[in-house]
Amino acid sequence: MSIRTPNDITQRSMTELVEQWSNARMRAFLATHAEQRDPDPDDLFTELAYGTRISQEATCGRWCAVADLLRAGAADSWAQIGSAMGLTETEAHDGFHAWITSQLDLQRRTGMIGLTDTEAAKLYQLAKVVTG
Repeated sequence: MSIRTPNDITQRSMTELVEQWSNARMRAFLATHAEQRDPDPDDLFTELAYGTRISQEATCGRWCAVADLLRAGAADSWAQIGSAMGLTETEAHDGFHAWITSQLDLQRRTGMIGLTDTEAAKLYQLAKVVTG
């Protein structure tokens, strides 16, 4: 089956995702540089799709890590959190608040996953304690 989008990829571990991305990348690289031919478009689409999926998997848990830092009282500032994420202070702060909102919406839609109102209120309070 040809992989054209991240949605074409079945559930896999991060290790498997990186392996598949690396294999497609190496085939495309070798075609261009060692074999002096155009790479197979399927390899290029596979590389893009797996690269996107890896990015999605790697970033989806970052807000959970921020929540855990806040719960542990381990974050001194939004600048510190932003720096660890490659974001500005404002982007980290606003992104975390947007994540809380999305988790509340998820809880309301599913009734099972996401943040409850109580959990969200606690995280909003912890987020206020962290300075700029």
